[in-house]
Amino acid sequence: MRLIFLILCAVFVVFGCGSDETPTLIEQTPPNYFPDAVGSSWVYRDANGYEWTREITDGYSTEEGDYQLFTYTQPSADDGLDYLRPNAFRVAENRVFFAIGEKVDLYIENELPVLVQDEFSGLELDIALDPTSHPEFIFFQFPLSLNTEWNAFNTKVNGSLILQNLVLLQIPLEAEVGIMGKVVAKTPLETPAGSFDSAFQIEYEIEFTHTLFPEAEVVRQYQTIWFVPHVGIVKIKNESGVTDLISYTFP
Repeated sequence: MRLIFLILCAVFVVFGCGSDETPTLIEQTPPNYFPDAVGSSWVYRDANGYEWTREITDGYSTEEGDYQLFTYTQPSADDGLDYLRPNAFRVAENRVFFAIGEKVDLYIENELPVLVQDEFSGLELDIALDPTSHPEFIFFQFPLSLNTEWNAFNTKVNGSLILQNLVLLQIPLEAEVGIMGKVVAKTPLETPAGSFDSAFQIEYEIEFTHTLFPEAEVVRQYQTIWFVPHVGIVKIKNESGVTDLISYTFP
C-alpha cells in the first residue's frame, strides 16, 4: 500500500506541477525598418547647401497594395533618374517598394535622344517608344544584413528611331534600365541630424543600356546611401556629392 501511494505521489509531481500556468506567447513581428506614418518628415541638405523636405502626406490603394504619398517642399534640382525620390511607396511583407515608373519614362525619353544624337549628327530625330508598365523599385529587403544583394529594378523598352520624319527610315531601338542593390557595410555614423550607432551602407548600381543597330552602349552610375532602421535614409552619396539628413520628425 505504501508503494502504491509513493507511485501516485510521483505521478502528481511529474504531471501536476505548473498545470495551472498558461504558457506565455511572445509575438514576433518584423521591425519597422522604414517609418511609414503619415506626418513623418525628413529634411536634407546637399553639398551646395540646397535643402529639401520629404513628408508622408496621404495614401491610395491599387491591385498591388496600399501606397502612401511622398510630398516634397522643394523640387528636385537633378534632372537624372533619382529613384530615391519617388512619388509614392508601399511596405509589403519583407520589402519596401518605391513607385518610380513615371521617373523612368521621363529619364528614357530625355536620355535616349542625347545618346543617339552623335550617330546621326545634323539629322532630325524622332524616337517612338512602345508604352510599357514599369515594375517598382525595391528599395531594400528587411531585415537588412551584410552582403545581401538584390535585383532592385529592371525594365526593357522597345521602340524605333525615325529619321527626317520619314516613316520608311525607321531603325529599331531598344532601351533597358537595371538597378542592383547591395548592403556593403554596417557602421556608426554621425550626421547633422544626430549620431547613430548602427547605419547600413547600401550601394546601388544603375545600368542604362540602349541598343541601336547591332551595337549596345552602356552607361553606369553609382549611388550610396546610409540607412538607419526606424529613422530612414540619413546620408546619400552620388556623383553630385553628399547629401545629409539635417532633421527629422515623426508623429
